[in-house]
Amino acid sequence: MKTSIRTEEDKDHLQVENLTREAFWNLYKPGCDEHLLVHNLRKSPAFVAELCLVACEGEKIVGNIVYSKAKVIGEGGEFEVLCMGPLSVLPELQKRGTGSLLMRHSIDKARELGYTALIIFGDPGYYRRFGL
Repeated sequence: MKTSIRTEEDKDHLQVENLTREAFWNLYKPGCDEHLLVHNLRKSPAFVAELCLVACEGEKIVGNIVYSKAKVIGEGGEFEVLCMGPLSVLPELQKRGTGSLLMRHSIDKARELGYTALIIFGDPGYYRRFGL
């Protein structure tokens, strides 16, 4: 089935949180809290709703990616950056390209929105393929 990407809608929140919990359950530790991170990020002024995307097969949401804004402060001043994460795909559909599709689509959209820097939270081995 063809996978489509769209912006998350309010009606998707519970399905996305459940998907995120399934994707991360017992992966790095017993249980997980990535679904709570998604829930709480939506309430934050740092949340970038335009970059909260879902991957769908038909009407079923099979993946999600979330971004928030942050600042990097250094000798050269302050710079706004994007923080990506979490990226979630239903366990039974992982390793089929859905995560890559979400990454590529969201990176292109972030560029269109004028963002120039991205910080990744996740496995560096996985994200290298995107030039990050």
